[in-house]
Amino acid sequence: MGASPGKLAELFNRHYTATATAAETDELFALIRQSENDVELAALLRHAWENSDFGEQEFPAAVSDRIFGAIVQPVENEIYEPEYEVENVRSLPWLRYVAAAAVLAGLIFFWKFRYSPAVVQTAAVKPKATDVAPGGNRALLTLTDGSVIVLDSAKNGLLTWQGATAVSKKDSGQLVYLTKKTGEPAKFLQTNTLSTPKGGQYQVVLSDGSKVWLNASSSIKYPTSFTSAERRVEITGEAYFEVAKDKTKPFRVFFGGSEVEVLGTSFNVMAYDDESATETTLVEGSVALKNMGQQKRLRPGEQGAIAANGSIATSVADVDEATAWKKGFFYFRDASVEEVMRQISRWYDIEAGYEGKIPVRQFTGKVSRNVNISELLNMLRYAGVNCRIEDKKVIISL
Repeated sequence: MGASPGKLAELFNRHYTATATAAETDELFALIRQSENDVELAALLRHAWENSDFGEQEFPAAVSDRIFGAIVQPVENEIYEPEYEVENVRSLPWLRYVAAAAVLAGLIFFWKFRYSPAVVQTAAVKPKATDVAPGGNRALLTLTDGSVIVLDSAKNGLLTWQGATAVSKKDSGQLVYLTKKTGEPAKFLQTNTLSTPKGGQYQVVLSDGSKVWLNASSSIKYPTSFTSAERRVEITGEAYFEVAKDKTKPFRVFFGGSEVEVLGTSFNVMAYDDESATETTLVEGSVALKNMGQQKRLRPGEQGAIAANGSIATSVADVDEATAWKKGFFYFRDASVEEVMRQISRWYDIEAGYEGKIPVRQFTGKVSRNVNISELLNMLRYAGVNCRIEDKKVIISL
């Protein structure tokens, strides 16, 4: 039975704007599988395409119509066969293209691409029957004595005591430190290190109540209890902070030879070794970014970038882009193929390889980090980038 008048459009628009709940998403895709809704679906897709950033605005009308037709119309000779099958789902070529294409991938993703120097036709690529699932809550906790707890498999509840501090694992992928007030000073400083592998993320609540989210391939080293005149932590990779206010104890984040000093604020630090610069993005509050004797104070909505030569440059930040990973999204803005692949390789725990010259493309868009890698690769293919999976490696070629 088809959807009630307006219901399909309502669900489509909510998912298209990334405001749908999980239940609404399930309901939408249940309606998509019903042939009675094909006419209305086609109209919704046409409207979304024509009003997107890349429909007729990016291409001449004839080219735009041809691209849209390839997405929503059955074709005689498909150039791509999906590497997975879903039982009890109607075999609709246009629906597979919608899921794969940049147009509406998952009905929420806008993917804009520009060819340079000229439009390149997508080659027929038939990948091996393999796929890679997205990352999840995975991390290792290294205690003061050097022992390691694998948080992926550890049971929820109290994990251990570090001096007077209880260390507990919650069921939401969160590690919590709670210091028991004894009235006695700590005998010695105890430090722990939380580290995520490629394909991992985790959250920790420090003993002062500050919250830290770790992205993939990242780590944070911190005292189990803040007993000195300052709160000092060290990170590698990428982390998002919500620092508990304490005017008597400045909070300092160290990465490489750089430092961020705060009293209470929210900010993101991206300091991967394979990126050209480290970036500190301030969401709210105030921070001082320091490096090699230089100091820049950031205001909310600003970003400080430290280049390889040590110089600090500030600019207006795209906060949504900088913090998208914390909210479960990839967010690209005029990103190159290499930039896209660096993020993908960290989250899916794969390697990126290149055959010949690296394709020159620019991508802008947002997509969930909860999809399998095949869906992201389909988007690359529709942007004219040939790619294939070989075991745990993605090969990119012209």
